[in-house]
Amino acid sequence: MATISTIIPTIGRVESLRALLESILRQTRRPDEILVADGSDDGAIAALIAEPEWIAEGLKITHLKVSPPNAVRQREAAIARANGDYLFLLDDDVVLDPDCLANMADLLDAKPELSAVTADFSNHTWSNPTKLWRCYLWLFHGVGKGEWQGRVIGPLLRYGYNPSPTEPMPMQWLGAGNSLIRRSAYDAVDGFSDFFLHRCTMNEDVDLGLKLSRQGPILLHPGARLAHHHAPGGRVSIQDAAEDDIYNRYMVLRRTCQLPRFNAWQLAATYTLLEIISNLLGGIRRWRFDGFVTRSIGRLKGLARAFRQTDSTHSIS
Repeated sequence: MATISTIIPTIGRVESLRALLESILRQTRRPDEILVADGSDDGAIAALIAEPEWIAEGLKITHLKVSPPNAVRQREAAIARANGDYLFLLDDDVVLDPDCLANMADLLDAKPELSAVTADFSNHTWSNPTKLWRCYLWLFHGVGKGEWQGRVIGPLLRYGYNPSPTEPMPMQWLGAGNSLIRRSAYDAVDGFSDFFLHRCTMNEDVDLGLKLSRQGPILLHPGARLAHHHAPGGRVSIQDAAEDDIYNRYMVLRRTCQLPRFNAWQLAATYTLLEIISNLLGGIRRWRFDGFVTRSIGRLKGLARAFRQTDSTHSIS
């Protein structure tokens, strides 16, 4: 039986992490080891992991301190210490259904051609494109209603399945917080890329998924489910997140998808413009504009930074 290493980056979310570890205790197939990469600036996470109940219940947890915090760097630090045949990538604010890992591992065991399996969500559905994005998909990519499911299209528009399927379905990308990856496939693509801007590293999951899909198919398993609670703590500012989204999106298009520089920037610019318009229309409809200006400024900063980007080597800052 393949061995499984669970990889969890965290930053100050003690209670969310506790809930996750408790859900791992309830798994019908437990991981062989858990590696927690801690970007916090205090000892609260270390104290949680040191609690005796985890050892008493048979969980093997390794605590790694990673500073400064960076989601990719934290995951990489944990993966470097991992011994498993499979890497179970989780966020620190998810809670697993009891059969989640067993269902994912069984599918990966049964289909050696797969590079990864990703879990479905139990507490929300995958988003469908807005009317504006549906028009874009149809006019510029010929993608009709529902044909976007499981795909990555244009300026890295990525979609799951809504409604949820009844059997495993192909995905062109995966989430870094709900996926089981074959270690050999991860190593074959040299893992995560190194060009992400700030510590939140937005779009690192679609980037890794695109690379892994070249090694073998990725499947969404609707029988493997978890709840994602989107804990608020430890997040970067709205403006930094928006800047990261656009700049990192450009870098994935340029480096991973290997588009010409202008084409990659044009797609990033298209995404920026349509997102600003979509957010503005949504704000007018609800008559609420919370974060609109800040988010728009961040996106424009990301676009400007992408425009200035050369093809020289770029590392995480």
